[in-house]
Amino acid sequence: MGPVKDHHSEASRQKTKRRVYFLSLSILPTGIYALSIPTCATWNQTGITVAGNSNGSSGSDLASLINPVDIFVDNNYTLYIADGDNNRAVRYYTNDTIGTVVAGNSTPGDSPSELNAPKGIAVDQYGAIIVADSSNYRIQRFPLGSTVGTTLAINSTTNILGQVRDLHINVNNEIFVTDSDYSHVIKYYPNNGVGVTFSRQLWIRLSSKSVVRPIWKFRRWK
Repeated sequence: MGPVKDHHSEASRQKTKRRVYFLSLSILPTGIYALSIPTCATWNQTGITVAGNSNGSSGSDLASLINPVDIFVDNNYTLYIADGDNNRAVRYYTNDTIGTVVAGNSTPGDSPSELNAPKGIAVDQYGAIIVADSSNYRIQRFPLGSTVGTTLAINSTTNILGQVRDLHINVNNEIFVTDSDYSHVIKYYPNNGVGVTFSRQLWIRLSSKSVVRPIWKFRRWK
């Protein structure tokens, strides 16, 4: 009589293998979306300079900024800055004192590799840099590792777009941007630079039983 095969142990090993294999295919969220901040978190009230000059001076060298107007911090604490009056986007890794230009340069322009007074910045889940190119009335996307952008949205007769400013992108790659010229917030779906607007009132809820009057209206593009 040969050795007795333990079918239960064999089945258990197979289940374990399948379970490990499944975990190896798990995909975790990347970028700012994966950050979790405890509700009890506190901050040091004394700040430190992490980009630009601590003495308040401005400049166009890679250690300086001029009128930075928006930032984005990813999961690795890499800092991206819309360096407005330098017409560029700059990246600072943790503990860097010298930035790296990732879009635009010190000269304003409207070519695919130029920016004009950028006022909003974000990074999508693929590492592409999204810039609100304010004075060019457009939104630019710079793929990871490229300083040549593609236009996601631009002012036209069918897509009225003014001075775009603060910009955010969610896990679905939907872009939200403020338009100060037309006093609204615009939403862009992926691969769609033109949208249809509708108005909605925004209310403030003070408690579960009380709602105050609407304070403003915004437009949603889809």
